[in-house]
This record gives sequence, C-alpha cells and structure tokens, in this order.
Amino acid sequence: MTLAAALAIAACTSTSAPGPRVAVTVFPLYDVVRRVAGDRLPVRLILPAGQDHHSFDPRPQDAAELAEANLVFAVGLGLDDWIQRIATSAGAGNARIFEVGPLLDPMLAADGTIDPHFWLDPVRMQRAADVVVDALKSLDPEEGPFYRQRGDEVKSAFHELHQSIQQRAPQWTRRRIVTFHGSLFYFAARYDLEVVAVVEPVPGQEPTARHLADLVETVKKTEPAALFSEPQLDPRPARVLAAETGLPLYEVDPQGGTPATDSYEKLMRQVVDVMDKALK
Repeated sequence: MTLAAALAIAACTSTSAPGPRVAVTVFPLYDVVRRVAGDRLPVRLILPAGQDHHSFDPRPQDAAELAEANLVFAVGLGLDDWIQRIATSAGAGNARIFEVGPLLDPMLAADGTIDPHFWLDPVRMQRAADVVVDALKSLDPEEGPFYRQRGDEVKSAFHELHQSIQQRAPQWTRRRIVTFHGSLFYFAARYDLEVVAVVEPVPGQEPTARHLADLVETVKKTEPAALFSEPQLDPRPARVLAAETGLPLYEVDPQGGTPATDSYEKLMRQVVDVMDKALK
C-alpha cells in the first residue's frame, strides 16, 4: 500500500461514533500514536503487555472494543496479521487498518524473511512519527497543526535517544550476538552488531534437534558474545543452547509496555542496558 492510498483509506471515518477513535496493535507503535494524538483522540492498545505479538489470541472484549475504532495502526509485514481476524469478528466495518511497516524500508533477516521489528531502530521510528502524523491529520484535519507539533516533539526525543545510543555503542567491544528470534536485526544494523544465529526462526515453534545442532556449530565457529532470550517466549530452547555452548544468556524485551518499559525510550534503554552488560 502506498502512503497516499493508506491515508485515503484512513480518512474514511464513521458517522455513528461521537468522534474518531484509534487503536494500535503493539506497544512501541502505540506509544508513538498516543503521544502524537495527545488529548485530541482516544487511542487504545490492543496487545496486552507480556503477550507475544506473533501468536496473540484475542479475547472477545478485544473485538468488542475494536468495533468502536475508525483507524487501526498495525505493524504489518506478517507480525500482527491477527488484527484482520479481530476486525472481522468485531464487525468493525468502519475501521481501516493502516500498516506502517511497509512504508519504512523493511529489511531482511538472516534467513531471508522480512524482519517486521522496525521499531528497534530509533531512526526509522522518527520516520514512523511522520507517517503517524499524516494519518491522524487525514483522520482529523482540524487538529492537523497540533499533530504536526506533537510529531516534531516525538521525533526530537527519538533523535536524542539515537544519539545517546550511538555514544554508548562503541563501548561494546564484542559485536556478535545470538538472538532468540529475529527481533534485533534493525538494532544490530543501526549500531554495528552482527546477529550470527537465531534460536527460534519461527516464533513460538520449538526449534528442531537439527537446528539446535547447527546452532552449536555456528556458536563454535563465530564465538558470539552472548545469547538473548525474550520474556514473551519460552526460554527453554535458549537455556539448552547456553548449556551446550557455555554462551552467557541474557534476557532482552523487544516489545515493552510493562511498568519498567512504559515508553519507547525506556524500552530502548532497557535493550541498551542489557547490551552494556553482555558486550563490554
């Protein structure tokens, strides 16, 4: 979908609701939308904190609440396809689903699939803020100047975040890592790290014995600094690999939304703090 087409779709709103309503599939994108929207639009997060965005099983109340939305921001790129099922079950005929990921130069993971986790790159997130601003201006034109001002503030905050990470990244003297699933490729590309292997190529699907054996060989050849598990996914395969190879195991949360990661900046600083421990 082109940006122009997406915004044209976003402009279609319901006349039955008292005002436009917005929903967002995952926390990192939600934090951008709610900050741009300010107090002008109600914005709801669909995926509860702590649940895996790949395998989310929506509840009836998720569908019921989505029925009131006029515009739904999604990542796309295969990450949150479940939003289509929720919208269908909700009978949300007025809701338009706007996928942000395809507009932000998606990159390939090591296995050749598209990595949807664009938000782990603060530079791309500055561009995402512009996309959100344009979509909200089309939904609610009268408040357009307000959304632009808020968007500029968000972009400035994300620029400062990127600069702070750039200052810390050179201290990571070891650059190779193993991730639990393909969530850190954008972060690695931005800050000069190398993801040499992924424990669980298909999130939620336990790796085969053959894959684990190949991982052991890859670890021996490349000598990565650390292995990272994720709180939303079963850590047992990562523990097996760590035990087999002696690779230090750390936990990194790529999704956020918990009390400790209740803003995009906190989410990213948590990732950087873990890298400081693992890579120096």
